Amino acid sequence: MPAPYSTFPDPDLSPLAERLDSRCEEHALHALRLAPAALVEGLPARLLHQALAGVQADEGSVWLAQETPAVLVPVWNNGPDAARFVGSFRLPSTQGITGSVFTSGLAACESEVCFRQRQNRDLDRSLEVLTWAMLAVPLKFAGAVRGVITAVRLIRPRDLPGLTHVPESAADFPPGFTPPAAFSVADLAAMETTAAGVGRLIQHRLTTWVLGTEE
Repeated sequence: MPAPYSTFPDPDLSPLAERLDSRCEEHALHALRLAPAALVEGLPARLLHQALAGVQADEGSVWLAQETPAVLVPVWNNGPDAARFVGSFRLPSTQGITGSVFTSGLAACESEVCFRQRQNRDLDRSLEVLTWAMLAVPLKFAGAVRGVITAVRLIRPRDLPGLTHVPESAADFPPGFTPPAAFSVADLAAMETTAAGVGRLIQHRLTTWVLGTEE
């Protein structure tokens, strides 16, 4: 935000702004290749934990465009299955709701995700869960959209006793089963604000790396 009082550009520092931005982008790309999780450790992760609890998500993930913008990799997750897919699962950026949010830069709030044709179901299958509701918001730092933050509400096998096959619609759920509630527009706005805050924290981290004034 602009300063709440009159300011004038510093003639000594203003010409360096473009150079600083360029160096931050170089550090961002280097981190994305070698240690992407380092971008969200500490304060960004704490902010994510609080935001996910605030929207009552079962868990959430940070997906970053690692190695190439054509592939998104989950580098952080706060759920019980994190070790099974963080850093190893690969999602083409042209697939799924997450990929759509990354390529378009537009946030999404979806329900009955497990039944939607455009959703990539590979991760759900490997973890044996059904993603019922999802918030997905673009994550921007170093001058571009570099990833996506997702928040989900899940259905797990223990929620569906006696189920004999993977549901293809809500009609396949056992009698009396009530799926999780959908996320609200207010929840989406909260996650968009969170993504902006996480992006700012990552940008600050990149700046300290460039200047050698680590936190």
